[in-house]
Amino acid sequence: MVPRVSRPGRSFTGAWAYYFHDKRSLEQIERGEGQHTVGRVEWFHVENAAGIEDERAAIGLMIDTARQSKRCEKPVYAFSLGWHPEQRPERAEMIEAARAALQVLEMQDHQAVFVAHNDTAHRHVHVIVNRVHPETGLAKNNYRDQQKLSAWALEQERAQNRIYCKAREFNALARQVAREQDGRPTPGRYVDNTLAECWSRSDGGQSFKAALEAKGWGLAKGDRKENVLMVVTPSGRAFAVLRELNKGFPKGQGIKAADFDRQTADLKRDALPNVAQVQAALRAAGPRKAQEQTQEPERIEPQAPPSAREAFRAVGVALARQATAAREAEHRERFEDWAARERQRLFSRQLEARDVLHLAHERTRELWANREGESFDRRRQEASAEMRAIEERQAQTGLKGWVYRVSGQAETEREELDALRVRKHDLTREQNTAWEAMEAPLRAEAAALKTRQEGELQQLEQRLAERWEQSWSRARERANENTHTPKPERKAEQQSHGRGGRSRSRDYD
Repeated sequence: MVPRVSRPGRSFTGAWAYYFHDKRSLEQIERGEGQHTVGRVEWFHVENAAGIEDERAAIGLMIDTARQSKRCEKPVYAFSLGWHPEQRPERAEMIEAARAALQVLEMQDHQAVFVAHNDTAHRHVHVIVNRVHPETGLAKNNYRDQQKLSAWALEQERAQNRIYCKAREFNALARQVAREQDGRPTPGRYVDNTLAECWSRSDGGQSFKAALEAKGWGLAKGDRKENVLMVVTPSGRAFAVLRELNKGFPKGQGIKAADFDRQTADLKRDALPNVAQVQAALRAAGPRKAQEQTQEPERIEPQAPPSAREAFRAVGVALARQATAAREAEHRERFEDWAARERQRLFSRQLEARDVLHLAHERTRELWANREGESFDRRRQEASAEMRAIEERQAQTGLKGWVYRVSGQAETEREELDALRVRKHDLTREQNTAWEAMEAPLRAEAAALKTRQEGELQQLEQRLAERWEQSWSRARERANENTHTPKPERKAEQQSHGRGGRSRSRDYD
């Protein structure tokens, strides 16, 4: 028995579409068609799904269960068990083997679906498991799962006194010898030094964020799980903070999720930008920083020492510039938060429009295949049947064959056979032409939607740029008015607005 583990995935629906249908051909992949046949599925079995026996209902239950976890972004876990061609296990034996494998992975209480295929010479079964436990809502950590399953499979073959996989036995022996020769503990995996340094020097979420930003990094919320805290490097690489930090600890000694949430409680994770927005901001900041670093410093010419009044005036101008820069930075931060929400709303609307159009196109293709495609197939089958009948008559021997050829019917049907071949070729060409005629407006509609959405994004960016100029201009005017207002008038204005002075500008809300 050979176990093979796949990487965790995000979509249970995608796993169901792949394992419970036949593989698509290259032509279907190029045309974007789905596969609806299930010839390779021999049987399936549902495990730990509250008595549900239908695979679609079980997949829906697994999706609902996975939503209980706020951290697990990839709840779909899959592995396969393959037997040697000499072994011919029955369905009950394969189900028991899959259950035993779940026991080895400590996932015997998790929801799972078994599906066996018959498209290979060896018997094999695929297991789709929900990493999120149905009762606790916690996701299973599948660390070194391939080694665990390989060791279990080796024990199974040794118990049967028949080793089919020699390489696995050799690798297991090599690992055992290495452990006996080296008694040192296994070192922790590599953790980025910048992330570990910023975390060790911070005492809360805000200080951790400030330390990362000082290094040119950024914090973001997860795309699928907003409660997951992500970090983005200046190169654009993104990874989960807690998972990366725990790489440096031995198993069982890492930072617990509750402790991590407690230390970063002062961060409003739902208000953080997503990964794509942080990556865009870092890309935009990169050229500006490079330009500032390569720019030649300003030359200061020697001049006479200024008088006391000129020195006082210079200090005042410098302080005014610093105050203006601070107000602009604060105003820009609030404006960027609002602009990010506007972009997210546009992206959500555009994604929904693309999904609706895709479903409509798939429905159109399905209707065409059921109506027009079946018509062409039926006519080709009729032509093929006529051709086989003629070929059988031409192959006659003896008296019937002699009469068939002498009567002239053989020559007539030979011409008819050639015409049938041409007819089949014409039907195939007509079907391809009809498919292209049906597909052309769909492609044009998809291209028009893409062009329209790109225009919407450009218009939004233009409106945001104009709104920023207007908002900051009004903020500067109000700041200047308050600066030049006489003292008694300023006091009356503050009293009219209440304690705390003038209210903040929210022109972009």
